[in-house]
Formats: sequence, structure tokens, C-alpha cells
Amino acid sequence: MPKIQKKILLVDDNPVAQKMTEKAFKNDGYEVFLAWDEEECSKIAKAQRPDAILMDIIFPDGDGREFVKKLKQDPDTKDIPIVFATNTIDVRDDQGNLVITIGQEQYRAFAKPLHYPKLLSTVRKEINRVKNNN
Repeated sequence: MPKIQKKILLVDDNPVAQKMTEKAFKNDGYEVFLAWDEEECSKIAKAQRPDAILMDIIFPDGDGREFVKKLKQDPDTKDIPIVFATNTIDVRDDQGNLVITIGQEQYRAFAKPLHYPKLLSTVRKEINRVKNNN
């Protein structure tokens, strides 16, 4: 039986960062969807139902922390695990275990430039955690 390909939605307004991250996830066997802003992210998340969302904190049209609250209130997207990738964390502080707390929830976070092996491992763990809890 063929392995089901995992889907990830990458949300970043930096085309270079987005392409590098897309390549890392495709090389790891993911089907990758790209979004540049909140509106595009919402549309793709609802239509494609990705297994995870990797997003920047700073959007051209808003704040990723506030946007996560909207995603978690929407029945179509509330169960999708979210991991942050951001320039707001110093890369020297990123040991692969950082979290950002939004409301009562904690979200894994990575400093840019990204350390792809740690990021890929964390995304896999987040997908499995959510699937095992449902």
C-alpha cells in the first residue's frame, strides 16, 4: 500500500525563504502549498486541509499571533498543527525547543535561518501528536 503524502502549508512573504523551505519539505516527501498572507493562508487551509502549517509571525497584512487565534476558532482549521518560523527569535537562542504561547496554547517556534533537520522532525512530531489526540 503506497504511503500517503503529508501536506504542509508554508506561509511566508519572503520568496527566498519560502522556496528554500519548500525544497526541504518536498525533499522530505511532503506535498507543499504556498501562501503569502493571511487571506491566502485561510483559503488554502480550508481547501487543502494540510497536515500542518508553518508560518512566519510577521505578515504583510497582520500579526501571525493574532491570525493563529482566528485559525483555531474556525472549525475547518482548528485542528491543524501550527509551527512558527520567525526572525523575532535570535538564532543563537534556538535549540529546537522554543515555544510561543498564544492564549492557552503553546506553539513550537524556530528562528530564521531555519535548521531544517530539526524543523522537519518537529513538524512530523506535531502532526503525529495531533493525529494521536483525535
